[in-house]
Amino acid sequence: MTDAKTIVFGLDGAHFELIEPWIERGHLPTIARLVNSGVTADLQSVLPPVTSPNWKAYATGKNPGKIGIFWWENIDVNNRRVYYPSDRKHQNVEFWELLSEEDSVGVLGVPTTYPPKEVGSFLISGPPDAENDDYTHPSELQQELENKFDYRVKKDHRLAINQDRAADEIHELIDSRYKVAKFLLEREDVNFLQVTTFYLNSLHHYLWDSKETLEAWQIVDKHLKQFYEEGYNIVLMSDHGSTSIDTVFHLNSWLEQEGYLELDRGVSSVAHNLGITKENVLRVASKLRVKSLVRSIVPSRIRHRVPSDSGEIKQEGKTEVIDWDKTQAVASGQGVVYITADGPAKDSVRTELMERFQTLTTPDGLHIARTVHNGDDVYHGQYEDEAPDIVIEQTDGIHIPGSLGRTEVFSSPADDGWLGENKRSGLFIANGPSFSTGKLDELSILDLAPMFLHLHGRAIPKDMDGEVPMNVFKEGSEVKNRSPTHCAAVDSSDSDTDHEDEDLRDRLGDLGYIE
Repeated sequence: MTDAKTIVFGLDGAHFELIEPWIERGHLPTIARLVNSGVTADLQSVLPPVTSPNWKAYATGKNPGKIGIFWWENIDVNNRRVYYPSDRKHQNVEFWELLSEEDSVGVLGVPTTYPPKEVGSFLISGPPDAENDDYTHPSELQQELENKFDYRVKKDHRLAINQDRAADEIHELIDSRYKVAKFLLEREDVNFLQVTTFYLNSLHHYLWDSKETLEAWQIVDKHLKQFYEEGYNIVLMSDHGSTSIDTVFHLNSWLEQEGYLELDRGVSSVAHNLGITKENVLRVASKLRVKSLVRSIVPSRIRHRVPSDSGEIKQEGKTEVIDWDKTQAVASGQGVVYITADGPAKDSVRTELMERFQTLTTPDGLHIARTVHNGDDVYHGQYEDEAPDIVIEQTDGIHIPGSLGRTEVFSSPADDGWLGENKRSGLFIANGPSFSTGKLDELSILDLAPMFLHLHGRAIPKDMDGEVPMNVFKEGSEVKNRSPTHCAAVDSSDSDTDHEDEDLRDRLGDLGYIE
């Protein structure tokens, strides 16, 4: 069992592809020191490579088939609906819950932890799904953070509408995370601390390698310096990576064009022709400062059917627009596809689509897919029957939105808003008295929960899918010399944290996360 404190810095969407040039130019000196004197690897996310479900997979050590969350939306083919199963976020025990049985633990800013469980010394839920209220355990910590640090979970401005103000706000929010982390680490004397920064990924999406993105990374680097100099075990990790976008592939538009998907646009088409779009409504509501009022008085079923400027329908509005009787397949974002046919017809459609996706190219000849996976090979567990049937592991440079209603199949990133897309390879850097040095082959994000449990002398539940990557530990160290131990599967959390949130998609849009 390690004697050193462990501090984990979660960096949403981080990968060496973006930061290596900045490291080489001397812009990120602390991260450079962590890399040069530590151990690094590409960290492979679960599919699809997106914040949800990957933060939950990281925390539980389980694949999405055991968690029951497959993107920022699930497509429930049997009940013909598109929804987000918020109630499943707390059904599985997270590794820091197990650590907290014998260690002092603090968790700050991790997505998909809202509302907060009563875990450890403190747990502060993170965006994009957390609200600006009731986000801390213990509950009285919220007021203290707001008084001392002007702490907030969510930002007010959208990168899609006001990039300068939104970027400045993101810088402030990132800075406050680390100030709070230092304050609580010292006061609570926690032995394990998780600090996650979500908003980096919003900058990656909209601004990619801009000066605003670099400034955010420099804020992170500045704060890391103090932790590094204290001699802690430090881990930097991400839920997935990011890469620049060359081409946008509108998968549902392709499915519609090829006869696999049938839509009933109805009200949405009329609204778009009249200029009633989400962006226009949001601009007016923001100027009049009545955005919250609009959300409170207009039913979500109506709001979700309002199209975007480009005529697209997203979120739960897709439920009403899909003609389920005439549809054979429909997709979510980042390349997950559900087959609506049954029996032998389902197998036939899946085989046909997988073959077509594997050879499909952009107008410039770039393959859409690096690999096309059968969902049965990707997901296993109690929710495997609800899982996507096909997963396109997209080629770097290809962005696959999950919206409906776009007329063209391909577009440029300039037309679509995003400059950066998620990719499966994320970032892993470990440095400190327990860790080795050098560059390793890739790790799985599912391996980190077992790794931290082993590092802190805890048994690993047998229902975790990952394994302890022993090669990350220093030769001759105590943690390297002892073998991992295992225990029976831990019962799912009984915390009373069910939380249905019909406005989650609106918040994701406001944060610049949904396309």
